[in-house]
Amino acid sequence: MKLNYIAAAVLLCTGASAYAAAPVDLGALDNSSASIGRVVGSGLFVDTYTFSLGSPGTVFGGAFALFTEGFQVELIDSSFNSFGVDTNPSDGYSFSGLSAGSYALQFAGFSTSVNGVYGGTVAAIPEPETYALMLAGLGLVGFMARRRRSL
Repeated sequence: MKLNYIAAAVLLCTGASAYAAAPVDLGALDNSSASIGRVVGSGLFVDTYTFSLGSPGTVFGGAFALFTEGFQVELIDSSFNSFGVDTNPSDGYSFSGLSAGSYALQFAGFSTSVNGVYGGTVAAIPEPETYALMLAGLGLVGFMARRRRSL
């Protein structure tokens, strides 16, 4: 019976220290990058960074964490579908095969110090098919321009 009370007290204490900052909007990440990170208080933390992609692409980046345990990153879409979790973002993370739309990166962990800290970057690049279509269009425009010049 005492074990139940102790377990409930531990859950309440850790739940009370859970800490999440307001979501940060990174805007459109097409062919650009953004910095992420902050100083976190002791205990659990979950930070959300929202962004959008104008065309299909890959989101990648890297993050470091000091004085934290269980640091991880998860990518979710606007319908809260998970595209994967990277439990070691310090060696880099990548989520590919994404369609155009709105997404969020959630960084989570447990700060073992009064002032844990994490930081890093996130970037997006279009899928190779996007470049192929662009180059085909430029080639067609060049062909038409050359043809008109020769007439």
